[in-house]
Amino acid sequence: MAEVYTSGGSSVLYGFEAANAFAGNSPTTDKTFGLNTRVSTLSLTTNRIDFNKLGQVEPHAFGYGQQQGSLSVGFVFDTRTSHAIFGGIYGESSAAGNSGAPHYYPNSAIGENKAPVITKSIATQVQVQMGSNLSTRKLLGGIVNSIGLSTSIGEAVNGTVDITFGKEVTATSPAIASGTVTAQASVTGVPLTFAHGTLSVSNGSSLVAIAEVQGFNITFNQNGELLYGLGSHHAQEKFRRVLEVTGSFTTTFKDNLLLQHLLDQAEDYTGSGGVGSGDGKGGIDEDGSNVAASLVLTSADDSGKSITIDLQGLSFDSHSVTGLEPVEPVMQDLPFKARVARVKAISA
Repeated sequence: MAEVYTSGGSSVLYGFEAANAFAGNSPTTDKTFGLNTRVSTLSLTTNRIDFNKLGQVEPHAFGYGQQQGSLSVGFVFDTRTSHAIFGGIYGESSAAGNSGAPHYYPNSAIGENKAPVITKSIATQVQVQMGSNLSTRKLLGGIVNSIGLSTSIGEAVNGTVDITFGKEVTATSPAIASGTVTAQASVTGVPLTFAHGTLSVSNGSSLVAIAEVQGFNITFNQNGELLYGLGSHHAQEKFRRVLEVTGSFTTTFKDNLLLQHLLDQAEDYTGSGGVGSGDGKGGIDEDGSNVAASLVLTSADDSGKSITIDLQGLSFDSHSVTGLEPVEPVMQDLPFKARVARVKAISA
């Protein structure tokens, strides 16, 4: 009976493809998503086309359309490694990553009348050890559709990445070859948990820390698509549509600050403007409608390292209150959408 293989002999690594080399044959894949990396979905389709024939009820022939695959990866954010995946939406950072030269995603002005960030396509390598043999899959010509970050009481800061890819030629060459799986890249940072986060929201003049946050989630979705052309089943290029930054958080209900933001935005236009090239707060009009927010993730176990997500032009969808019943804490939940965001990482 054939042996059943487990994830104990597998690895998942990624890398960004070179500029003007979409779905190239030899991209470097040496980056890890983060701690506790896991593949939740890996699927591939060739969009079969059925052809039928008069005089029979069975299919007569098959043709094939675009090759397209999807990959969903989950992981835990750490203080040094996992921030690099934001390069899939905002462009790679070549900074040193220390406090004097942090990684910024993006590392340019963003917002109205600013040149859009040019992102690179992504390649992913998935390997499984099968006894003395090795199965290797190279998923090329990928676009990072979305990146999610979430945490709640008692949980780690969990990340998710959804990738659509447009080219996979062979599983390996040959299909199954002898060899040893490429070791999962080591993560030297400290895992981040709910205890390592601080959320601040503007009060009209400055950012104020929100106490007793019970849960927070944010998703960066660039609504990307693959572009196909005559002459190949494989994708030829990628493009993206509107970049949407959405999320929600739940916290104790202690005052009307957040509720007032929701009331004010119905009366006052949420203004435009870019985010400065500094720490992401430059140029913010912190009035009742153009709300700013900042999420800082840091750990005392890895001194000086942090991930900061700055949001501008925060618009709350709604304000919901729970716990108005005997012996229950009163909580408020606020879904939001931000006009622009910048991620800052100090990892060195």
